[in-house]
Amino acid sequence: MLSHLMVLVGLAAADNPASGTGREIQAAIDRAAAQGGGEVRIPAGIYDMEDSLHLRSRVKVKGEGERTVLRKLPSVTSRLSADLGYGHYDVSLAEPDKFHVGMGVHIHDDRSGGFYDTVASLTWREGDRFGLSRMLNHDYSRRSNAVVTSIFPVISGYHLEGASVEDLTIDGNKGQNAHLNGCRGGGVFLLQAHNVSLKRLHVKDYNGDGISFQQCRNTVVENCVLEGMAGLGLHPGSGSVGAVLRGNVCRNNGSDGIFYCLRVSFSLCEKNTLESNGGYGISIGGRDTDHWVRGNTIRDNAKAGIFFREGDLAMAGSRNRIEENVIERNCRKEGSAEIEIQGEARDVHLLKNTIRPAARQGKPVSGILVGPKADRIVVFDNKIEGDKVTPVENRAPDSAVTTQPPAKPLPVGPEAAPKSGAAHLGGDPR
Repeated sequence: MLSHLMVLVGLAAADNPASGTGREIQAAIDRAAAQGGGEVRIPAGIYDMEDSLHLRSRVKVKGEGERTVLRKLPSVTSRLSADLGYGHYDVSLAEPDKFHVGMGVHIHDDRSGGFYDTVASLTWREGDRFGLSRMLNHDYSRRSNAVVTSIFPVISGYHLEGASVEDLTIDGNKGQNAHLNGCRGGGVFLLQAHNVSLKRLHVKDYNGDGISFQQCRNTVVENCVLEGMAGLGLHPGSGSVGAVLRGNVCRNNGSDGIFYCLRVSFSLCEKNTLESNGGYGISIGGRDTDHWVRGNTIRDNAKAGIFFREGDLAMAGSRNRIEENVIERNCRKEGSAEIEIQGEARDVHLLKNTIRPAARQGKPVSGILVGPKADRIVVFDNKIEGDKVTPVENRAPDSAVTTQPPAKPLPVGPEAAPKSGAAHLGGDPR
């Protein structure tokens, strides 16, 4: 329970929306954190963001919904004036006057990418050199076309415990910003941030992913709207454990509605609407295991409603329970089944789903497709509707698929996570 209450005042009355910057909000968050925690309320207004709003442990940030907007400023870019070394805390810019202390930046070259990129804040200037708030994650060189760009997550949380954000709108200003990959950013980005709650956020028009969290325990994303992203809607990734994704809407994003990345486990994904996205409704693979996906509506996506990616026995999306979802009219641009299981997935239970395929360009779309390397797939009590629809297209041996009810429910979701389930993150998933 929060022991302090700190209300952000002086920017605007609730009935007189303000315009301002994120600096005042950040100062209030930092004051609350210094007192051991508290609540920061952001009045209605449009706040221009030149850096992330950095969350702190045990601080709750709360706005006024659609009336409180954090807007990403247009990005600027410069090449390097000197090569950079891994572990250093400074950057040298060919066009330093485009930048100033307090801006958030992203550093990248042709050899980096993903977690090898760096996102940090500029902390000091000396000629063409700027200090960085975080160390460089890679050696960046001029020969490899290294660039520094003022792109960053609009809200970010790193190495913290017990923060929350509620009732805010994030405008990513996609048309005036360069792209930021989801391993290092998003409208909201969390890295090694545990027991964080994100509720009733509207993230729109970000040139990257909507919400991305990496190496996190017990993240809650609830009743958020994620639309118009260039990339993914929701991106749980890199070993995260015990997430709850509930009641969210992911629509009209450039790629998947929900993309389970590498080694994500023991999540509950329920009552979400995933529609009209440019990729899959939900994509699972890369050792993503022990998820309970239930009660979702997945429709009108460009590719399959639920897709299990290729992977060998060690890396496939095994031990997943897909239950009571409505999955319809997907594969609008490519794909041949509403649910498609590829790779060496094992113990995938498809139970009580309502599946309504629609033909794509005159070609039939199956209800469920089981790839040739899958095994121990349970298909039970699903309702698959439509004329000339193949309910289950099994490309594996006949023994790979059973239509009998499972002997016992798969132990999946956050409550099933063992104490050792987050050992790779250095902690207890509970």
